[in-house]
Amino acid sequence: MISVKKVLNNHNFHINNISYKNNSKILETDEGKFILKSKRTNKEQLFNYLKDRNFNNFLPLENNSNEPYELYRFINETTISPQDKAIDLIYILSMLHIKTTTYEEINLDQIKKIYEMTKNEISSLKNYYLDLQDYIETKVYMSPAEYLLIRHISKIHSALNYADNTLENWYKEKKVQKKERRVLLHRNLTLDHFLKEKTAYFINWDYSRKGLVIYDFLNFYKNEYQNLEMESLFELYQSKYRYTKDEKLLFLSLLAIPYKVDFKKTNYINTLEVRKLIIYVEKTNRFISKEYEKDQKAYQEKFEQ
Repeated sequence: MISVKKVLNNHNFHINNISYKNNSKILETDEGKFILKSKRTNKEQLFNYLKDRNFNNFLPLENNSNEPYELYRFINETTISPQDKAIDLIYILSMLHIKTTTYEEINLDQIKKIYEMTKNEISSLKNYYLDLQDYIETKVYMSPAEYLLIRHISKIHSALNYADNTLENWYKEKKVQKKERRVLLHRNLTLDHFLKEKTAYFINWDYSRKGLVIYDFLNFYKNEYQNLEMESLFELYQSKYRYTKDEKLLFLSLLAIPYKVDFKKTNYINTLEVRKLIIYVEKTNRFISKEYEKDQKAYQEKFEQ
């Protein structure tokens, strides 16, 4: 727990009120409102790097980086619809990736590690859902969650087969390449972690690191797929920062992988979890199908030129 007393000792302001939001404290002071958070990582090097790359859409610290907490100015956000806010987020995300892109020699051991980890995840889920299907189909009376899953189980199998085949295509493509793009990833993208007033800011950089560019939109999609129309957002992002062939193959493979549901909770919660899984699989299948159609059209137009 962060000591407010310690904050007062380090800053020359008077606290009038304290409220709470998630794991943070909102301090109302005679100098304005601030957000007080526990410190996970030292942000000084990260923020200096972003400034060096001329990317300023991060909320700067209001305290010294060597202190055991983080203090930020409180942002009174502009009223905006979620989809419009997401469009602004995509513009800023593309800027982050453009300004931090580097080209590096491919590490084949790292590529093999990604391949094997993903292959094992897909294989494990295939076996899990096959075994679960066999078990449920032996029951005379299925629970609502079990019945809902069985009705849509073929979609889950199809998604896993697609993920597996696309991963194989990615691995073949990757093994013959020499270099790859890497960017600074935020790795914690949600609408709540993007604040907008006159300037827009990404916040919560605790998991940021350099890596393959696909992981940010992948993370954003999985966090917000229930709330946003993702096809147009991805199209906008690709108009600013287009994936290479191998990047898109890995992105689509990872995107297609459904998550694992169990039946260890109440019937009501189990049914909600299965419904959420089905929504993810169906929505992602439509997303991937549209991307396939666009890629085929682009290939045909290129061939006919």
